This record gives sequence, structure tokens and C-alpha cells, in this order.
Amino acid sequence: MRRLSSAIALVGLLGLTACMDGGGASKPTGTRDATVPMSSMAAFDPLRFAGRWNEVMTYLPAGASCVIGGVTFTPQRSGDMTLTEGPCADGAPRRGLAKRVGPGRFEFMGETLWVLWVDQSYQTAVIATPEGRAHILSRSLSVPQDKTQAAKDILAWNGFDVTTLAPARRK
Repeated sequence: MRRLSSAIALVGLLGLTACMDGGGASKPTGTRDATVPMSSMAAFDPLRFAGRWNEVMTYLPAGASCVIGGVTFTPQRSGDMTLTEGPCADGAPRRGLAKRVGPGRFEFMGETLWVLWVDQSYQTAVIATPEGRAHILSRSLSVPQDKTQAAKDILAWNGFDVTTLAPARRK
């Protein structure tokens, strides 16, 4: 039954229009074409998503203060998540409450984080912002080629330029 639910969720993700961001009439810039609608994962399961994730691929913005490396999600009864990123370049993690604002969407430190995709086993995920930040996350330090391709396809479908996606830096 769980496999059927996951398959239905994936099909629903691809066909969802209820969780679409219209994108407005802004011009394409940076890593994401804002004219392409972006969708979050409506069937997002915070309990299965909970725990530590490793950043395996990302866009490396100039002057980024925190290349996350890893992130831990802890679900709250309210539907919000406690989120800890890092440690950052300065050695300190960023920590705070990620407030649930929609299906698979959270406000964290002034940004809206969207869960775009999670594989059926909740081992690989894509999180992004409408402004163009995105991360491919994995429970391990590597991602199988088929899941890497699926993550890139999801990013491209949501308007991201996957040619500028790079492996995450490790310290």
C-alpha cells in the first residue's frame, strides 16, 4: 500500500497545478527562469523527511555565507520543522524554526524553501527557493546516477539551469 501511495504521490507531483507559483512576468536571470512555474511536493511527509541530509549538489552563489554541507530537519506537531544548516564557513550552524506555509513549503530566515521532490524511499531530495537557490540532498554522501538524473530533471522542469549545478564543497 505504501508503494502505491508513493507512486500516486509522484504522479500527482508531475500533474499538480494547485501548488504552482505563477512566476509573474519577470525576466529569466541566474540559475532559475522565473517565468517557469515552480511546484512543491503536495504529498510531502515531514515524519519521513525528518533527520540528517547531506548536500551533494548545489548552485554555488558568489559570496554565499553558508554552504550548508548538511541539514537536519526535525518535525514539530504544528507542521513546522526545526531546521539546522551547516556548519557554515564561519563554523557556526544556522538554526531556527522553518514555518510551514503550504504543502512542502517552509519559511526559514526570510526565504521560502520548497521541497520539489523526494524519492520513494526518502533517501534523495531536492529543495529550492523560487529565487534560484537549490540543493540536491541525500541521506548518504553520494547519490546513484538514476536518482541524480531524476533530481536534475525535476530542477529543469521547475525552470532551473542544471548546467551550472555543481557538486557540493566538502571541508
